[in-house]
Amino acid sequence: MKQFLIAALVCVNVALVLVLMLGSDRPSAKAQVYGSGNDYVVTTGHISSNWDALYIIDRRTRKLGAWRVDRTTKKLTPYRGRDLTADFER
Repeated sequence: MKQFLIAALVCVNVALVLVLMLGSDRPSAKAQVYGSGNDYVVTTGHISSNWDALYIIDRRTRKLGAWRVDRTTKKLTPYRGRDLTADFER
């Protein structure tokens, strides 16, 4: 009886591994998809020891927005904005 249970558990484990290997045909996630409905690029940066930054680029209007994130209070405040078309015209 003990050998039968061990053999059954081994068969179940093999079946589960096969399902995991063969059943993973879902498409992989893409961080930035060209031509998507949302043309935004988001990234973070480091300003100082207590401040981080959140940068968002709107690719359609070619503008950059920046917000400061206070690490101690966890508050988000507007920091800067730039018009990338005007900046890169030179």
